[in-house]
Amino acid sequence: MLVLGNYRLTNPRRLIRAVVVLALSFAISILGISGSFAGSTPGVALEFVTVQSGDSLWELADKYASSQDPRDWIARVVMLNALETVELTPGQQIALP
Repeated sequence: MLVLGNYRLTNPRRLIRAVVVLALSFAISILGISGSFAGSTPGVALEFVTVQSGDSLWELADKYASSQDPRDWIARVVMLNALETVELTPGQQIALP
C-alpha cells in the first residue's frame, strides 16, 4: 500500500488506469493537431477580383481557369469564398485560385 500525504493508494489498478487514460488522451490530441497540419495544403496564391455588372462564375472560369475543367474551378471558388449561391453581385470581391 502506497501512502502519499493523506491519500492512500489501496488499488494500484486505478492509478494504472488513470495513467493509461491520460496517456491515450494526450496521444490522441497530439495526433489530431499534427494531422490537421499534415492535411492542409501549402499556400496557394490567390487573386482577388471585383465583380463587374454582368459577370458570372462561368465567364470568370473562361477567363481565369485556362487549363482546368471550369466546373472544378467554379466549385473551388464557391468553397473558397463560402458562397451560398452562384449569383454574383456587382462590387463583390471574391478570391480566385
